[in-house]
Amino acid sequence: MQNYPDVKDLLAHRAPFLFVSRIIRVDADAHSIEAEFDIDANLPFFAGHFPGKPIMPGVLMLEAMAQASGLLLGFTGNGCAAVEGGAAGEGRGRIYYLASSNVKFLKVVNPGSLLTLRSELRREFEGLFNFAVGAFVGGIPVASGTLVLASQKNVE
Repeated sequence: MQNYPDVKDLLAHRAPFLFVSRIIRVDADAHSIEAEFDIDANLPFFAGHFPGKPIMPGVLMLEAMAQASGLLLGFTGNGCAAVEGGAAGEGRGRIYYLASSNVKFLKVVNPGSLLTLRSELRREFEGLFNFAVGAFVGGIPVASGTLVLASQKNVE
């Protein structure tokens, strides 16, 4: 099993807005990543979403998939060319912004679940990165779709 860097070494996010616990697998040839998020029942959003029947908000599942996508860029480099030939970690310290998404939420996710996040870089153009993403609990899809991350130069 390969040792991957801590997600905090690659992402700018911190608690309470860090929704990836660990990297499981990176495949530079396939431009893909698999990561996990431990959904602790004590996370603050469960108190209000929904009292007595807590579920993880879909927007936070989307954020988790976006963070996994950012991890892929952070681990392998900035864009397809860097993924193909770049050194691991070239993208560290860079911030990417969620620019758009088209994600369907298929099942609710409960506290105590292990959320598996998958992302595959499909295309890069001028600092915009298009990903196919999915979230799974116990191998069952709970969300899937596409999202676009933008580099800082595209939003500032």
